[in-house]
Amino acid sequence: MNLRKHIIFLLISLLFLQSASAANTYLVTEHEPVYPGDTVFVWVPIKNIGYGTWLSDTVVKLVPANNATEKAVHVLDDDVVIGNLEDWNDMRTAKFKVHIDKNAVEGEYDFHVHITSKGKVDSSSSLPTTSMQEDRILVVSGTPVITLSNSSQGSVAPGSSNEIVLKFRNEGTGVARNLYVDIDTAMDHLTNAFSIVGSGTRFSIGSLSPGDEAEIRFMLLVDSQAQTGVYNIPLKISGMNYSSSDYIGMGVAGITDFELSYQESGSSFLLSVSNIGVNPARAVSVEIPTQNSFKVSGSTTQVIGNLNSGDYTSANFQVSQMGRSDMVIKILYTDAGGARRSIEKNLPVKLSGGTAGTTSKETTAQHEAMHSGGTNYTKQALSFAPYIGIVLLGIIGFWQRKSITQMYQRIKFQRQRRE
Repeated sequence: MNLRKHIIFLLISLLFLQSASAANTYLVTEHEPVYPGDTVFVWVPIKNIGYGTWLSDTVVKLVPANNATEKAVHVLDDDVVIGNLEDWNDMRTAKFKVHIDKNAVEGEYDFHVHITSKGKVDSSSSLPTTSMQEDRILVVSGTPVITLSNSSQGSVAPGSSNEIVLKFRNEGTGVARNLYVDIDTAMDHLTNAFSIVGSGTRFSIGSLSPGDEAEIRFMLLVDSQAQTGVYNIPLKISGMNYSSSDYIGMGVAGITDFELSYQESGSSFLLSVSNIGVNPARAVSVEIPTQNSFKVSGSTTQVIGNLNSGDYTSANFQVSQMGRSDMVIKILYTDAGGARRSIEKNLPVKLSGGTAGTTSKETTAQHEAMHSGGTNYTKQALSFAPYIGIVLLGIIGFWQRKSITQMYQRIKFQRQRRE
């Protein structure tokens, strides 16, 4: 009896060798290729090559060989009954329904095949015997999905030079082989705004397995006259088994800047503000903050409204200068993105008479002299009269010095006689 069991086991093992050879160790699938998310049928052929061997109640089971296979492929049919293999060369096929997990990555997944069978149907003493076929393989073909996962630069300024770093990631389930990235700036509106220098417009990123990342770097020059706005720069990703299109979203933010000048107009300090940037500035106001060299009489802040690129307007202040430092001026505005911002500027200022908007003592004296005829000249002449008298007395004394000496001697002689 034990001998019979050994013979049956050997015969079943021979069946395994035959079926493995016929299947070339790969499971036969309902269709090829098989992708993640598919639910398909697979077949395992079983053939009786044992002469005079009768196998009955044969049951075949498909078993994942490892944890990776168990997670990726779910066998929906546990046991498949293929019945009796009575004669030599009899063949039955076990058909299994399997589901490929949607997250399964591309690759080969290993299975074992368990075959359980008994001897002749009328042999009451025959017990089921199980053999195992190893290294049955199911091939799953993944689908690569290459995405632009990150860009180092989202905003650039006109006239700037920028190093751009683009990162790509394979978010799919298959390997993308021999990939290239082509960046296209040939369209008119892009050619006038951007140039890629130093490395061409094609970049190799090699092959990417699921989850792999790669990056490219290049220098992007922005034309000084580039208009503000968002530009979509096309790029194409292509390889042996993959092709897709994407784009780089690049914003030209432009700059907002102001130029200042001033003019003394009568009693006013007229401050001119010009928008020399490419962006409009809304709700612009100018402020002369507290500082040592200048004093503002009245309001220190003036609202001058909206300034488009190239526009200018003026604000009027009453200012006194008390030192030689530049005037600090603060400009507040709302940018194109709606954010409230401020810029401080230093303006060299030299006011005539030290004031603008007030009148100095020197200016008052000049004004009175111009409008009071000869009165002022008379007052000035009278103020010099004592000095003129002294000078005249000195001249007369010099001319009459002999007479004065003789008079002095007579007075001296008379005084001596009286004594």
